[in-house]
Amino acid sequence: MNADLLIYSSLQREALASSTIEGTIASPDDLVLFQVSRSSERGEAAREVANYSYALEWGVQEIEHRPLATGLILGLHERLMAGVRGGQSAGRFKEHQNHIGTSFSQDIKDAVFIPSTPLDAPDLVRDLERYIHAENLEPKLVQCALVHYQFETIHPFRDGNGRVGRLLIILQMIDLGLLSAPLIHPSVYFERTRDEYYQRLQDVRERGAWHEWLEYFVRGMKEQCEETISFTQTILDLLKQLRREIPNVRRRASLVAALEAFFEYPVLTPKQVSDQAKMSVGAARTALSELEELEIAREITGKKKGRIFACDPLLDAIFKR
Repeated sequence: MNADLLIYSSLQREALASSTIEGTIASPDDLVLFQVSRSSERGEAAREVANYSYALEWGVQEIEHRPLATGLILGLHERLMAGVRGGQSAGRFKEHQNHIGTSFSQDIKDAVFIPSTPLDAPDLVRDLERYIHAENLEPKLVQCALVHYQFETIHPFRDGNGRVGRLLIILQMIDLGLLSAPLIHPSVYFERTRDEYYQRLQDVRERGAWHEWLEYFVRGMKEQCEETISFTQTILDLLKQLRREIPNVRRRASLVAALEAFFEYPVLTPKQVSDQAKMSVGAARTALSELEELEIAREITGKKKGRIFACDPLLDAIFKR
């Protein structure tokens, strides 16, 4: 197993959890199928979740050679909102006043919180950008907590503010050297404690409850680091277990090689298995058929051509199904 599988796991779980917080419900199967075939029974929801994953991957690549600044934030939003509801304003700051309520239909006069005006939002984001790149005295994780709070309070976009704000947590942690790759998934913690997440943010706005917000945020990042460490051991144990389930037959070596290819990336075509396991495409197809019989692999498109296989035990572990 290499780090790519851990990154894949974090990207997918982060995308699902962050989108779920916003009310977009898609299953792991919806997401995986959409990513590999661009189709799903729940296309709109699956696209929204997949966009989050794509935006995060893009942001991780961009942060290597450009600053965490307004241009990158707009780029994240453009990719996040491409082809989904609210997509007409993708990559642009809001043009109309928005508000935060207990439901989408709640009138602004009954809003829980009214963020910055469209006129002020760009300047406030630039102020936040200056803070991000200043010589700050706060511990690095505290800086991430402060930036996340401030971005959510500015709420500079018509839609997608929560998701962009959670993308920024991971990118800022990479930028500050706290992570080398997107190996944790903060949104899983926020989704699990959703009511407290919103309440802690609101408590800072209403009564300056910074200590409680920072304590909540740091506790969450600690939990997510521990989850990643635990997941790594789970995957190593799973690989050993699945190897043992492959019978001692003449083709055992090729079956194990095909199995191990899934532990680089859990959804593969026969050609990809062939390349990873260094065997012919015909041998890869045979190995995949035998792994299907052992209920280790599963063809997920239902097609005769362009077949794609998933390692279900591995996806079960990644998504905690």
